[in-house]
Amino acid sequence: MSLVTKVKAASITNLSDARYCAGMGVDWIGFPVAQVNPIMFSEITGWLSGPQWVVELSSQPWGELGAYPTSVWQCLLADLDKALELPGKIMVQLDVQDWPAAKVNLLSSADRIEAIIINKFSGIPESDKNSVDSISKHFVVLIDMNQAGYELAEILTWNVAGIQLHGSYEERPGLKDYAQLADVLEKLEVD
Repeated sequence: MSLVTKVKAASITNLSDARYCAGMGVDWIGFPVAQVNPIMFSEITGWLSGPQWVVELSSQPWGELGAYPTSVWQCLLADLDKALELPGKIMVQLDVQDWPAAKVNLLSSADRIEAIIINKFSGIPESDKNSVDSISKHFVVLIDMNQAGYELAEILTWNVAGIQLHGSYEERPGLKDYAQLADVLEKLEVD
C-alpha cells in the first residue's frame, strides 16, 4: 500500500492504532513519552515493521530516555536545544508564526532535523501558505491535521512533504474505531 504524501501517525498509545497505521503505509509512528514507557514501546514496535519510530517528547523533564530504542525524537521548539543532546534526528513542532524568530536556530541544526511539524497557523491563508513555502525551502514540512484549520485537499496543494494524524483512545485491546484515521488515510491511498 502506498500513500500520495508522507504521513506521520502521532500520539499512538496502543497496538491496534500502530498496526493499522503501519499496514496503511505511514512513514513515521510517534509514541508520546508521557503515555508509552520503554517497555510498552518495545512491546508495540516488536509487532511492526516499516515505519520509523518517533518518541514524542512532551514538556520537560523527560526522565530517562536511553531505554527507548529509537533514532528520531519529536520536541517542542522551546525544547530543541535539550533535544539536540539526544542521539539521532529531531522532529520539531512549530507554530507557523514562530518561524521568523526561530529560523536561525533551526537552520544551525538543520543536519539533525528530520522534519518540521507545523501545529498552529495564524488563520490568514496567504500568510500561512507563504510561511510554509519559506520553511519548506530548508526542511521537510509536515502539517498537523488536528490543528491545521485547512482542508486536506488544500494542504496537498501546498509545498509540504506530508501530514501528521493522531491516534485515539482504545476502549479495550482490539476494540477500536478507526474512522478518524481511516477517513484521511483512505483519501491518500494510491491504487
